Amino acid sequence: MIRRRRQPVAPLLTAEARAIPMGGFEYAMRLGLPSVGCEHWLLALAAADHPAAAALREQGVTPDRVEEQVVRLSGGGLFGDLDAEALAAVGIDVDAVRDRMTETFGLEALSRAGHAARPRATSRSRWDPRRPGPGVHANGVFLPHSPDVIHCLMGARAEQEARHDPQIGVELLALSLLSLTTGLVPPILAALGTPAAMLRAAVADACRATGEPPQR
Repeated sequence: MIRRRRQPVAPLLTAEARAIPMGGFEYAMRLGLPSVGCEHWLLALAAADHPAAAALREQGVTPDRVEEQVVRLSGGGLFGDLDAEALAAVGIDVDAVRDRMTETFGLEALSRAGHAARPRATSRSRWDPRRPGPGVHANGVFLPHSPDVIHCLMGARAEQEARHDPQIGVELLALSLLSLTTGLVPPILAALGTPAAMLRAAVADACRATGEPPQR
């Protein structure tokens, strides 16, 4: 009996697109947050080296501005209640403290502290970042995905199938991210004064102009 070798299955996301969720994970870790949401993916996308990211930055969606809104809306995680400017006035650098804690205790300890600092959900029917589920595990740390991440992936997958693309690239991920109606991405874009429809058009135009082939 001759056994046929299985053909390798291509990852759902291209290599460039996979860098966005990993970048979001790293931002969430740095901010001491207990989960990864699409606001962190937006932050990673805004900092990426890709035509879609360049289009966002041209419209004012820059990493610094997005991070400022992420901290404002999410409470900044473990260090969110600290007044960075007031502490800087007396010689305390909050970023340096965060870096020193990470270096001394490790990312896992910082993650556990972020979880402990997070108020518990008042109802079992509500999403709780402490419950196991989809997420990212790296460097000995696991951070669960918030529900909007699943919605974003579902939207990108639907568009991928409609286009008959072999994988989800940065463009499709960005367009789905900018189409969200739940989570923190919509209020972040509203605070930046950048309508989602305008950003989607800018991303589509930038990617169409480059005509980059799908990358695996």
